[in-house]
Amino acid sequence: MTGYAVAVLLGFLAGLLVRSRLRDAPSLPGDQRWPLLAAVVLGGAAGAYLFELPADVFGWAWRPTGAEPIGGRTVLGGILGGWLAVEVVKRWLGIRIPTGDGVAAPLAAALAIGRLGCVAAGCCAGAACDPSAWYAVDGRFPAAAAEAGFHALALLVLLVADRRGWARGRRLYAYLIAYGAVRFLLEVGRANPPVLAGLTWYQVLALLVLALGCWRWSAAGRSVPG
Repeated sequence: MTGYAVAVLLGFLAGLLVRSRLRDAPSLPGDQRWPLLAAVVLGGAAGAYLFELPADVFGWAWRPTGAEPIGGRTVLGGILGGWLAVEVVKRWLGIRIPTGDGVAAPLAAALAIGRLGCVAAGCCAGAACDPSAWYAVDGRFPAAAAEAGFHALALLVLLVADRRGWARGRRLYAYLIAYGAVRFLLEVGRANPPVLAGLTWYQVLALLVLALGCWRWSAAGRSVPG
């Protein structure tokens, strides 16, 4: 098993552990909880591949030497795919309560570890920079490591929010807003080419995640289930 695969597995297990420790997350019966978990995992996996496919086909993503041209994955697509799958399953099961508070912290834990897997695998590299810069790693901006740090910090904030009851019903949306904004900025320090109005494909996806978070935050304020 590769270092990246190990990181993904550890991230998944860390997410389950964090979920089991939450105090202020919605409680659902097993016949609803497990279908939602399956939707998160399967929808996230499908979205990660499908939203990356245009980048693979049209060369919108930097690839390390020797990497397969098709079969890449993107976290941003995984978030969008997972959200869509959960929305479908919630409507199918008739779940009308917000469930995102039980997802935000586990997702942050999984992505923090998963991004360390990217560091180990050498993918998602940052753009070349001055090798003497304090932040440079092998002459590149450490984009994956910086993102791992963001998710770790977000995890700590979300755990405090869980203990203190902050932003109840909106924690996932706050996380998506923050991640969309941070990822958009981090993309400036990555080696991906611009594809639309000077933006990279991942900046476009980051804006979609940011817009999704803002929309659902607003909807939650109007007591719309989500």
